[in-house]
Amino acid sequence: MNPATLVYINSKEEKEVNRLLQTIEEKRGQIEELTVTMENLKAEVDLFQHRYNAHVGRYYFELDKVDLESKEYRLRIQLRREDISEDEIEARVEACFRENRARINAATEQSDSDEDTETNELPDEEAKYLQKLYRKLAKRFHPDKSEDADEQNRRLQLMPLINRAYKENDLQILERLSFGETEATLQTEESISQKMERLHIELRSLNRATSELRSDINRVKAGRTYQLKQQVETAENKGNDLLTTLAADIKRKVQASRVQLTRLKNLWGGNKKA
Repeated sequence: MNPATLVYINSKEEKEVNRLLQTIEEKRGQIEELTVTMENLKAEVDLFQHRYNAHVGRYYFELDKVDLESKEYRLRIQLRREDISEDEIEARVEACFRENRARINAATEQSDSDEDTETNELPDEEAKYLQKLYRKLAKRFHPDKSEDADEQNRRLQLMPLINRAYKENDLQILERLSFGETEATLQTEESISQKMERLHIELRSLNRATSELRSDINRVKAGRTYQLKQQVETAENKGNDLLTTLAADIKRKVQASRVQLTRLKNLWGGNKKA
């Protein structure tokens, strides 16, 4: 075989390896940027959700409770007109609205416990894997290990995210940021074709992770909370306080519902005495 042919083939394969390495490095950068974007987006939405609950959400909970109680009294009054016994009336009311009551109570408890979210403990094997990922990423992205200003800034964005993911046992974030570890792959005693195959596998994983991140970002932006956040911020830029307006509207509805509930209670009590 012509030696020149061997040189040409090897050169071509090595160029392909270099191309794959460059593409993988670019994809790694995209994943890092998308991960930061996603986590910042989630933080913004969570912050707005707390703000919304404090200003408006609590009135919705109150309105739901008053409306449910009104429905219960309407049913009591209807059943009494049908000459149903008191015990049977209460049993039917409880059975009819059990799920509604449980849903409202669960939503209220969830709102009250949002500030005290507990981190689930991982099994020992997963905890060790999490620690290994964290140490590797902390070593790779430590800001002090780069003298380039832009690179330091990038690492300063990533390190708080890495620390929080480790603290909250978030394996997904740490795994995504670990994709594209090609150094160890290229140091193994493998042929060029084997290395190329492993690089292609790595690139497919990176492409899949990039696609998932973009889908997650689009899903959050399409959600009701983010859409409302955008509306509130747009109104604020125009000098309008949309949350205060929403809260005032819901408070009026709560007051009107309480008046209706009082009327139903009086009607129930008056019929009971009669």
